[in-house]
Amino acid sequence: SLTQGVAEPPAMKRSAPSAPDLVPQPDAEAAAEEPAASSLADTILHGGQADVKQKAQEWAALCSRDLASAVLECLSLTLELAGLPGAISASDLEADPANLLVRLPDWVRAQGLDPTMYPLLPNAKFGKRSVANFEKFWATGLGEQNGAALLDSQLVATLSRWLLMLSNVNIRSVRHSATVSALAVATSLYHHHATLNRSHETLSRQLESSRGTVNARQEAQLKRDVAASSAHAKGMGHARQQLLETIVPSRGRDVSEVIRLYTLGEVDKLMKLDPEMYLQNKWTARVFLMVHDPAAEVRLKAMNIIAQWYVPTSKKSATVQEHLGAFAQRCLGHLVERVADVDARVAVAAMRCLRMPALAERLKDEEFDTLVNLVIGSREPAVREEAAYFINTHVFQDPGICTKEKPKKRGDAANPQAGGEIEDEDEAWGGGGDSLKELYNSETALSMLVEYLENYMGDKLRITERVVGAFWAKAPALTHWSTMVNLCLVGENNRGPGFDPVSPKQRLALLYIMEAAVRRADDEVKTARPNEKEAAALKMNQACSYIIPEMPRLMDVCRPEEQQSLLLSHVCKMLIDYAVNNAQSQVLVNAKALCQSLRKTIEGPSPLDTTKYCADSLLALARCFDEAKTTFLDLAKSVHKSCEELLKPENVRDRMPELRSTVSSFMMLSNRGIDMSFGDMAMLNRMVELLRSRVQWMKEQKIAAEEARQKATADGVEIKEEELDAGAGGADGNQRKRRRTQGARPDGVPDVRLALELLESTCTSVMWHVRMAFWVESEGAVSEEGRTAAEKQVSEMLHGFGELPALRAELPRAVAELRSACCELMEADQSDLVQLHAYFAYMALIQLAVGVSDKLGLDVEEGGRPTLPTGWGATFEVRTPKEHMAVIWNYLNNFYIKLTDVDSEGITFNGEGDRAEPNSLWPAPSQGTMTSLRYLTQQIMEAPGEDPETSGTIESLPRTNELLLAVLASRAIYESELEDIYAGPLGLLLLTQCEKARPKPLREVAMNLLRRLREQSRVSEDLAIKFYEMQYEAVEALNRCSGSEAALSLSLSFTKLWGIRSLPWLERPLYVVLKEAIVSCVTPDKSRLPLLDAYAPWIKSDFVAELRCKEIAEELLRRCSASGVESEGNQHLVRILRRLKHLAPDEGLGQADLGDADDVEITSVLRNEADQPPQPQTEGCKTCGSFNLPDSNFCRNCGQKLEGHQPPASPAPPGSAKCWKVSEEAKARAMARVERMKTDIDS
Repeated sequence: SLTQGVAEPPAMKRSAPSAPDLVPQPDAEAAAEEPAASSLADTILHGGQADVKQKAQEWAALCSRDLASAVLECLSLTLELAGLPGAISASDLEADPANLLVRLPDWVRAQGLDPTMYPLLPNAKFGKRSVANFEKFWATGLGEQNGAALLDSQLVATLSRWLLMLSNVNIRSVRHSATVSALAVATSLYHHHATLNRSHETLSRQLESSRGTVNARQEAQLKRDVAASSAHAKGMGHARQQLLETIVPSRGRDVSEVIRLYTLGEVDKLMKLDPEMYLQNKWTARVFLMVHDPAAEVRLKAMNIIAQWYVPTSKKSATVQEHLGAFAQRCLGHLVERVADVDARVAVAAMRCLRMPALAERLKDEEFDTLVNLVIGSREPAVREEAAYFINTHVFQDPGICTKEKPKKRGDAANPQAGGEIEDEDEAWGGGGDSLKELYNSETALSMLVEYLENYMGDKLRITERVVGAFWAKAPALTHWSTMVNLCLVGENNRGPGFDPVSPKQRLALLYIMEAAVRRADDEVKTARPNEKEAAALKMNQACSYIIPEMPRLMDVCRPEEQQSLLLSHVCKMLIDYAVNNAQSQVLVNAKALCQSLRKTIEGPSPLDTTKYCADSLLALARCFDEAKTTFLDLAKSVHKSCEELLKPENVRDRMPELRSTVSSFMMLSNRGIDMSFGDMAMLNRMVELLRSRVQWMKEQKIAAEEARQKATADGVEIKEEELDAGAGGADGNQRKRRRTQGARPDGVPDVRLALELLESTCTSVMWHVRMAFWVESEGAVSEEGRTAAEKQVSEMLHGFGELPALRAELPRAVAELRSACCELMEADQSDLVQLHAYFAYMALIQLAVGVSDKLGLDVEEGGRPTLPTGWGATFEVRTPKEHMAVIWNYLNNFYIKLTDVDSEGITFNGEGDRAEPNSLWPAPSQGTMTSLRYLTQQIMEAPGEDPETSGTIESLPRTNELLLAVLASRAIYESELEDIYAGPLGLLLLTQCEKARPKPLREVAMNLLRRLREQSRVSEDLAIKFYEMQYEAVEALNRCSGSEAALSLSLSFTKLWGIRSLPWLERPLYVVLKEAIVSCVTPDKSRLPLLDAYAPWIKSDFVAELRCKEIAEELLRRCSASGVESEGNQHLVRILRRLKHLAPDEGLGQADLGDADDVEITSVLRNEADQPPQPQTEGCKTCGSFNLPDSNFCRNCGQKLEGHQPPASPAPPGSAKCWKVSEEAKARAMARVERMKTDIDS
């Protein structure tokens, strides 16, 4: 049967279409007219294969009886499946097909059809089945007929002519349906062509064998039959070739993704059907070109087709394989480009394709390295996994480190989309009870992975987690914890597996693998599905059982190496946390030895992260073992006493490096779980004194720089700004040049590293003190017994170093001193990070004061006495002194000024995080606890050298990092709970960053603050007025600094956030603020008139009522008259009055036909004095001058009682004589329009 060669349509995986022509509307299948029951179209759409076959046979019989009717029926079917039933008639067959194509678009519009929804659309109901049935119809209908008869009856020629014309029509559904028909016909013609070729060869052999054995008549008949069969075979091949060469190139470039994807799939089936097509570059090149298609689905299909060409087990002739190999050599670069495709599926398919041995062996060295480096360089996990398979196949020696995935179905081993390896492998990872073989394979796999990291990763070992993540699912050696431990200890004891001792570099790579594997296993436990929890927990349980008992020896081995110690401490922290939280403490076989190892690491010279992880491990152990608790307390007391000794004035000068190391441990332990000051206020006072000594030194340097500047100016010597400006927020020049002008730092002054540590240590200790005092007050509010118990526990926490009553009495003064020191650092220090650290410390203390204000007061009066509770509920007021507010305002303002010309296009951070370039091991691996600001600060804290600040080794921050710091500082304003902060001068300064010229990340924070103020405006009318007042004051401030253009830009940014419709409770507040803003722009010197343009966008039809617009216009004109400003001659006044008039046309104006409203310019309002409604005695508050709501009795700003009651505004009485004065120019334009209208009527 000829139908046996017809391939079923491929299952096309489709994502959500993006192009409009690919998205059917709801009930798309119902949009097309339903064909009549039992019709041919109904069978194609809803019938089975047997029904389609029967209909095709009936159509084949019709071809032999009435060819014209058969052609009309199949063409009608093609158009009906395109959603155009009845588009062709018998008369159209007798005419040129071009005539139908010309009138077809008009016919579609006349019929009201929607050709974008048709039955063959893949995402329509039964769309794929309909295409398959349509293909089967052509295969059976043409296959049932004789090939020679098809040619002789001109059926093939007629169908080809019509289908080629229909495939080029400008209606997508028709092109799609015609393409399906044409390619199905081409497939059937291939089978007929093969049959005719076989017949011709049979007749040719019969003629050759019958020479001399038959008479002349029979030989002549054979020759005629041979000639006829040859002509039929050539004609059939020519017809098929014409269809393919016309359809495939044009539809392969179709604007519709659906048609391109279908054409590509059919070309693949035709090439499999006719292997000779592989030898023709026009077909293979056509597929290769599709890897650059705009649609990801088409690119993915092309990559999968190419991958099938080079499958090792494919049954292709040697000639075809040789041709494909030569073709790949020329086009391999195009495949390599696709590994960086924007669609991860295409990139994965490209990697899978290039993993084929026939392609991988032809890669150049740089291309090979590019693919290998994708295991760490790609952002897509799926691409990294495919790169890992590539490495396992072509980098590692057999059998690699990945397990072989057994095919689930017959033939899957040859499927390039399978996730496992293609080559035959030994069942190395099968286990089978052979522990020795499994151990050997595990050691070999880990050794190969370590060697790969050494050769390919180099100094990028920090991102080993990507390599581990890529191999995680297929490399069981990554969870062989005992093997990892043994390899780390090779050469350090007698329990090694027999390998040569590992080098420090190899041990470091192995520890990177261990740390990344433990972190991945820990993440799986937290995120695993319920049915995967047990397997994930088993991995972590085994890790605890094998690694924790060996941890003391591992720490002793790794302690000399800073990076090794850091990685191992993080592994220890993760495992002990898991073991303690999951009842696995039984694996801790020697808690005493482990505690001593952790303490030894903390006390030694180690990075801050190592100290942090070891302290976390010790605290976790303390939950289960008294030994760990005792060790931690002894360690804390030892560090406290050392710090107390080193902070004495006689030791600060001589032992500064030792002090910095001790304060570093003090800071980390304070952050982890204990008050390291133990309530000793004298220690905190000494720390604050050290910080102030740095402030004094900075001020002296600033004075010296200013004196040098003045002397140079007097001498006529020009000195660069960056060399002398040492003030806070100074010049944006090179930090090194400024440092050299400062001279050596005095011995008793802390450098930038110690300053950061002292600031954080002091702030953390104060927070501990507040927490203890608040706990006592909270328990005491419940009962007296609770207060006694809380005081007893707090006294135990102080361990005799301090007393609770003294701590409670000194707490407000300590907080006030620390806040003052923070302000002094913000004002005087030259280090950006010290200033920012002081800023955040100040903001944290304010936020802390707000949080405990119901029980504690952390402010002091001017005389130094603690504040007393006030107001309802006896809460403590949180105050921000004006001098502190001014310092913070100047600090932020200087920050914003420096970022005026910053380019935010190349920023490396967003709301999710900051992309930092790895520097050796840093940023240290963590479980999401490392923040961008902490990383920047820690880089300074751990800067090498005796004095990196004055030596110039600390470089200035890049502009993108400065922008990051500004964004974080602005978020502290936006997220503050104190109204004086977010709704005061600082919030006002932040709102000025809404202007569109500011960097986008900074602008987003400012817009969030504006959204917050708008949400709060729902609470009360005062807050609603405050919402608009903040915007008004921001516009005014920006106008004073940058001019009216910047003010207009800021005003437009504000109004965009208002939305398209005003909320009811915002109408009156907007009127009050807008009236004050507009009227205040009129001054006798006319200097503020340009600012009227900035308030014009505030006048919107849905935001300001017509009546209120009239009142604002009247008040504006009265102010102009009082100030002696002519409203007619100033363009700013004309524009604002026109804006107000446009929203509030006068009733009398509608009686005069003056043409377009825009031509009428309102220049003044005239009203008879007698008809005016009574005016309030005052236009505003006599005390502060603020405008108030019409029905207000007290000033909303100062609270003073208004002298006269202001009744609510109302429309003018019906009889009032009111008119709008129209300019002469507007009158002339109106009269000219009237004359034109008369002329038009006459003509």
